[in-house]
Amino acid sequence: MAPASATVISYGVRTMKWFTSPLLLWAVSLVAVWCAMAFALHQSVWGQQSSRDLMVFGAIKGEYFDWTQGWKLVASQWLHVKAPHMLLNAFVIGGVGLAVEARWGRVLPGVIALIGGTLTQALLVILEPREFISGASQAYMALCGFALVAGGVSRVGLGLAWIGLLIGIAIDVYISSHGQIKVGHFFPIIFGIASGVIAKAQSKSRFDDRAKGGSGFAKPLD
Repeated sequence: MAPASATVISYGVRTMKWFTSPLLLWAVSLVAVWCAMAFALHQSVWGQQSSRDLMVFGAIKGEYFDWTQGWKLVASQWLHVKAPHMLLNAFVIGGVGLAVEARWGRVLPGVIALIGGTLTQALLVILEPREFISGASQAYMALCGFALVAGGVSRVGLGLAWIGLLIGIAIDVYISSHGQIKVGHFFPIIFGIASGVIAKAQSKSRFDDRAKGGSGFAKPLD
């Protein structure tokens, strides 16, 4: 009975960690906000939502944006025009997020994704003032870039990160009218990679410090 009880408790603890994962909660909240917007706009949950209609809730068009409306740089990341786009973003943020959090904790990965997405929204306001700006793909691109270089992420997590990046790039190049990777995807990838390199270097530095001090508890990243 004792081993069985220990197994159940261990499973319960892992399950609770899932439900308290900031990035998994972010992913779930994307779906919840989508449904709320559909209700507010009196539309089907599978219907396309208008960027112009979403502006009152936080979607951005650069030429109308005022920097006193800074909250929109964050809120716009929860708003989407098409359901498949929203579901892809939720899947990548939740899947990659769980894998990255397993190594880097619950705070840093979410912070990287949110800052990367927010900075990208701000950059797009300046560079593409006539375009509508919304969606969480900028945030997930930053998260995927971080996952690929920071180290310590499971193979499943790395696979999901690659899939997310390749799908985003393929949509830019072959499906959208851009014909090349968008600035709104390229910048957060670079931001995520740079953040991962810094995090990995700091982790290695802490390991070296512990090693010099005679501690054998830490492991360096590959």
